[in-house]
Amino acid sequence: MPRLDHVTIRTRDAGPMMAFLEKVLGAKEGFRPPFPFPGHWLYIDGHSCIHLLIVERKDDPPVGIYDHVAFSFYDHDVVVKEIEATGYRFEHDAIPDTDIGQIFVYGPEGVKIELQYRR
Repeated sequence: MPRLDHVTIRTRDAGPMMAFLEKVLGAKEGFRPPFPFPGHWLYIDGHSCIHLLIVERKDDPPVGIYDHVAFSFYDHDVVVKEIEATGYRFEHDAIPDTDIGQIFVYGPEGVKIELQYRR
């Protein structure tokens, strides 16, 4: 059965992007095969689920076909405190007719991460 393996983010500045993903998701840089182009692989729970490609561009990409990627977690109060401490902009929402709450966190270069929790 297919499952999501990873998401690739094209970033012009890996440092702020990696800092954002570490602060919000706990993602840590790990092994990346020796590709002939620059990038980083970030791991969560031992899985390389976020791949960064370093690209050259002047501006943030326009909002388009890709909007966000979502991760689930379980301890709402702890996560909200951790996000507040990062200083990144975030907002709460909910999926209608479910017990799923959402926190959208906005990072560098227009990246948006959704964190889901059970209410």
